[in-house]
Amino acid sequence: MLLDILYLLGGLALLIVGADRLVKGASALAASLGVSTFVIGLTVVAMGTSAPEATLALISSLEGDPSISFGNVIGANVANIGVVLAAACIVCPIASGMTLLRREAVFLIISTLAVAALGFNGVIDLGEAMVLIAAAVAFNYFVLRSARVERAAKRIEVVEERPIMEKWRMLVYIIGGLMLLILGSELVMRGGVGLATELGVDEFTIGLTIVAIGTTMPELAVSISSACRLETNLLLGNVLGSNISNSLLIVGMAGLFSPIAIPGDFYTLALPITLVMYATLVSFMYMKRKLNRTTGAMLIAIYLAYLVLVLI
Repeated sequence: MLLDILYLLGGLALLIVGADRLVKGASALAASLGVSTFVIGLTVVAMGTSAPEATLALISSLEGDPSISFGNVIGANVANIGVVLAAACIVCPIASGMTLLRREAVFLIISTLAVAALGFNGVIDLGEAMVLIAAAVAFNYFVLRSARVERAAKRIEVVEERPIMEKWRMLVYIIGGLMLLILGSELVMRGGVGLATELGVDEFTIGLTIVAIGTTMPELAVSISSACRLETNLLLGNVLGSNISNSLLIVGMAGLFSPIAIPGDFYTLALPITLVMYATLVSFMYMKRKLNRTTGAMLIAIYLAYLVLVLI
């Protein structure tokens, strides 16, 4: 048990340091490229923080059981909104009036519906997996193209000069921060599973809570660090980008080598809860143009309801 506690504490320390370095590096990269931190969060940071899900997707697919990865992706997506973003909203209210942001929030719903439509026959095979991967590539192309338009528009504006981090330091902060996040999340998950096992918690409950939340630890650490630094665009980009990458790229990767069997519970429970959560998020973005503590409380309530329904 002592070793599990050390894993847990060490992992949390790595998450804190890694998130701080990643946020600093990503902010500097956005400034040097002349684009918003939202775009960097939606692409670079989101892909990096989805590394645990990507690793699990490849391993489970190669071992012939990609359904494990599919369950993890669905659980991680719900936790990203119901825990990660909700916690950030409570720490610091988030403005959401950016046109690109609200457009990507709608795409969040579309990406989930795409998975549901392709898997409606009960399986996602190689062809459908390739469609999801192609959609992920197209999505990132669209975001980067929008970023170039944004950068061109900024050239005609007079902006205040601010010091920019050296390029080598940016790379060290971003790559080093991501590595610390991945290692930290692994240690937290290992320590948490070990402690839960010692306390007699069953494997299903461990998988539902510790494993699902453990793979979202990078997003949680980055989001809390971003909220504390008032980098709310980076925070939102990271959460939305991670969920879209999970639905399209990670599920697609999981289906490359073995077909994914879609359980019936996905359509009767996970999908409705996910869509309710996404609809709540998008409605606040469009009507209130701010995600505040009320938003956070509602998202957490939906997530808790999801856990209760799964456990019943």
